[in-house]
Amino acid sequence: MRSCLLLALTLLGTVPVSRSALASPAVEDEEDVTELEMPEEYSGCLGASDKQEPGVPSMPGKATCRYVIIRHCQSFRRAQCICARRFRGRLASIHDSRTNTFLRLLARRHTNAGQVWIGAVSQPAVPFPSCHWTDRSPWNYSRWVPGHPLPGRRFCTALCTNNGLWRSVRCKRRLPFICEI
Repeated sequence: MRSCLLLALTLLGTVPVSRSALASPAVEDEEDVTELEMPEEYSGCLGASDKQEPGVPSMPGKATCRYVIIRHCQSFRRAQCICARRFRGRLASIHDSRTNTFLRLLARRHTNAGQVWIGAVSQPAVPFPSCHWTDRSPWNYSRWVPGHPLPGRRFCTALCTNNGLWRSVRCKRRLPFICEI
């Protein structure tokens, strides 16, 4: 409602046009956002070339992983949109146990939630569900709770802040999330 009102007032010339005025109110409070950089001793960052668009040059071995933890709960789809639009990133993909542990500890420290969205999705397939990262990086690591990913329908993935295990969760559920930027 607020964004519609601001847009109408902007079109009428009552308020100035600004990116912040028209921004989505989904993450209004800066206190809901924590930005962190992964220390170099963690090796889980894929090289920039592993996640970039084809044809864009990168410097091998110079990848830096930066994460933003958003405490404001959103659906998986809305979390993806916020990562893309506000931070020019994506929901975090995890490619090794050190990154998993690092993100679990950060999420545990900076949220009071038991689960946070990460960028994994599972699709129904026979005999087991197939999984992929929304950033299209390779599926080379997983840390599922026994019995997960759940079969039978599309599920999104949450990282449990208590034990670091992943759970299949209905995508419409609202959770805090981790963006990789």
